Amino acid sequence: MADAPPPVPSLARAREQKISELSQYFANDDLTLDDLERRIERVYRAGNVLELEEITADLRTVGQPASSELAPTRGSSRDVAPVAATPRARMLAIMGETKRLGRWRVPQQLDVLSVMSDTKLDLTQAVVAPGITEIHVRAFWSACKIVVPPNMRVINEMHAIMASVTSKAHEMDAPGARSVGPVIRLTGTAMMAEVKVVVRKVESVHHDDDDDDDDDD
Repeated sequence: MADAPPPVPSLARAREQKISELSQYFANDDLTLDDLERRIERVYRAGNVLELEEITADLRTVGQPASSELAPTRGSSRDVAPVAATPRARMLAIMGETKRLGRWRVPQQLDVLSVMSDTKLDLTQAVVAPGITEIHVRAFWSACKIVVPPNMRVINEMHAIMASVTSKAHEMDAPGARSVGPVIRLTGTAMMAEVKVVVRKVESVHHDDDDDDDDDD
């Protein structure tokens, strides 16, 4: 009796595996953020497993790691160089959760990619340089929340495709008021996702991080 052929993975499962594979290439700096975004869009447009395999075929032909290989962890031999302060940084969350809380330094430009994930950036105690800081968000099937203090203006220039993008922060100073504090310029695209900017009351800074009652309405 001949052995039965191996089961073909469902398309949904194959998509998850392909996204995981792409995230490993990105973590190894083998893909740019723009290239990663384009390939993830192709993952969700693919109609069968064969089309999914074509998305990374060019990467494998040049000897890149397959999906079964693990990406190097922080502190490995590829990350031994000293960390220098740079005006640009990136955050990646794929089928997971990432949060930046407490006192942390916000780069002049922060690229955020969230795919099927929960992402939260709390700027109430963060160190933000004077002038305009750009946060470029690309959210796909995700929830992204940005918490800002009352004196921080947020210029919302995001695009929404079957998504919700809302901001409760002021974009402009009151008439005659002198501008104080840094300004956040929010750019990027949300697709089938929710991105919201909320203002945290001063007296609520020390509330529990997951308590949404501290958002200023």
